[in-house]
Amino acid sequence: MPFRESSGFTRAPGSAERWLRRIFVEDWGLKLLALAITLVLWFVASGRQVERELTVEPRVEGRPAPTYEVKEVLVTPGKVRVTGPAGHVNALEKARTEEISIEGRRESFDVPQTAIYISDPKVGVLDKVNVHVTIVSAGDAKPKPRDAN
Repeated sequence: MPFRESSGFTRAPGSAERWLRRIFVEDWGLKLLALAITLVLWFVASGRQVERELTVEPRVEGRPAPTYEVKEVLVTPGKVRVTGPAGHVNALEKARTEEISIEGRRESFDVPQTAIYISDPKVGVLDKVNVHVTIVSAGDAKPKPRDAN
């Protein structure tokens, strides 16, 4: 489309105008295809899978029998590996175990192969842990007074 100058006559477009027209006006199909490919590559690159270690936090529910108390909850290993999209995995701070009930318990116990609970379904847990819960009599947990002779 020729440009009109103020004098009223038309002139042929120059090389700069042809070049700009070629960039901005022609070959829209190819330009849209290039844009689509770029967007797909961006989504693929931004959703890459990563693996990371998180500290495990045991989740103990309930109360032991009267006059008993939980002295220690030991998780082995202390960290688990998780995998998923980078944005989801990096947003996590720690991993929690499934609920471990201590309701009415009077003695220590182990929970082998305890599952890890992550609320984000896009993140997978690669490891399981063993949990040992130490329950003692409330009188045993406190230091005994020394005899003063």
